[in-house]
Amino acid sequence: MEGEDDEGYSANSEMRYIALELMKLAQKSGKSFEQVASEYMENTARLQEMIIGGQEAQPSRRGKGSSSREDK
Repeated sequence: MEGEDDEGYSANSEMRYIALELMKLAQKSGKSFEQVASEYMENTARLQEMIIGGQEAQPSRRGKGSSSREDK
């Protein structure tokens, strides 16, 4: 049960940090917090998709790269 409390505390702490950083960015850019937070969420989802897509493509790239080096 303590592990769950630690995870919850850690997640809440991270959310507070992200919220503060987004508030700073919103103030600097002149955009609303909602606009900045929305962009952040879109970018986070895009990055996750890129990472997942990259993991699937990496083995084939490595295989091709290593075989072409061996051929030389």
